[in-house]
Amino acid sequence: MKDAAADISRDWLTLLFAGLGITFAPHEWLGGLFLALAGASFARHMDPEQDRRELWAVMLGAFLASHLAALVWSRWPDGWFTLTPPVQVVMMATGFFSRRLTRFVMRLAGLIEARTDTIADRLIDRILPGSKSDRENDQ
Repeated sequence: MKDAAADISRDWLTLLFAGLGITFAPHEWLGGLFLALAGASFARHMDPEQDRRELWAVMLGAFLASHLAALVWSRWPDGWFTLTPPVQVVMMATGFFSRRLTRFVMRLAGLIEARTDTIADRLIDRILPGSKSDRENDQ
């Protein structure tokens, strides 16, 4: 047992996958990851990015979304679907749709950034309201 633990601890790839929470075969995860990045790249070519920064956001989003989808799919109860696709198909689809999710999040972040003063004022008013006489004097 001690020798087996020592052998596993020398294998950095196994430790990496254990740290990422992958419980299925590493080659399945790597294949799904490459398919997810290919799906995100295909979706990106269908709808080109506005700047170079968005390319890296799409690829990072595809990585994170496909990884989370793989974790959920590997723990999904059996028998919920009549046809259960392999984890690589789920990762590829998630990578493809992560393009739309990334664009939505970037637009939302831009809208929030444009309204930060208003949002901050409202939060401060809600958390630290002045006295009633202060509000009457302001009006």
